[in-house]
Amino acid sequence: MKSEFEIEKYNGEILRRIGAYLNYGERSIDAAQVKKVSGCGVGKAKAVELLLAGYIDADEILEREYLPYMLKLLDIGDYKADRYYQDIKFPNTACGRWQFKTHSYAPYEIFVRDDFEFSGGRVLPQLGYFDMEFIYPAVYQDGVLWMSVTPNEINTMAQPISKAHGNVLTFGLGLGYFAYMCLQKKDVGHVTIVERDKDVIELFKRHILPQIARKQDVTIVENDAYEYLRSMNDGEFDYAFVDIYHDAGDGREVYLKFKKFEDRLKRTEFDYWIEKTIKYYL
Repeated sequence: MKSEFEIEKYNGEILRRIGAYLNYGERSIDAAQVKKVSGCGVGKAKAVELLLAGYIDADEILEREYLPYMLKLLDIGDYKADRYYQDIKFPNTACGRWQFKTHSYAPYEIFVRDDFEFSGGRVLPQLGYFDMEFIYPAVYQDGVLWMSVTPNEINTMAQPISKAHGNVLTFGLGLGYFAYMCLQKKDVGHVTIVERDKDVIELFKRHILPQIARKQDVTIVENDAYEYLRSMNDGEFDYAFVDIYHDAGDGREVYLKFKKFEDRLKRTEFDYWIEKTIKYYL
């Protein structure tokens, strides 16, 4: 690939083909297939790469210039050792439209593991998989998976958590992963969470908040994110993290709206979940 046009063409192709695979065939690759291909003299990681190339009908460019930089076999132990997974216990219970359950990745099921990476003009979706089943906590809304704490959440929040300091504000509660991890840091004094769904707040207060050692340093505000944003004073918070969207598709509008407020709130440092991915689509 040499020209910018060619690179953009292949960027579009990899995103389209990977998107289709994740939406319709994310469990197409299984242990039996990996064993069969690796038996031909390649390692398991290369076998998964070759199988995915076949499923998305990748040409030589996609197979050589993209897939090796996108796929990663993850160590299940790295995630099981996460403080949140270690400390927070999830009950099998329901509250209103919400229910605590577990969900899982099958061995060699491919999923998005992190924010986009870029190299030489190429956009590289970051994909991962485990070689054994991985079970993670989830909340269902009306029987549909709605919130979870997956390797993707852990990876994409690592940098914002590392940057959080002082008086921290987060828009979006979820299962409280960001807030919990921030409170493990000595340089974080307090975390305020803005969440508009009262059932999510009730679930968190009843089942997760009591398990947080520094629960006295948590404030939960039931409010619309934009209403709260309009009421903020400059310098009221040192750091703010925005996570009130499901993916880059609905995140674009949120991102653009929030960015308009940053000029008025110059003393608050803002970060956004999967910001690199969102900015690619602007």
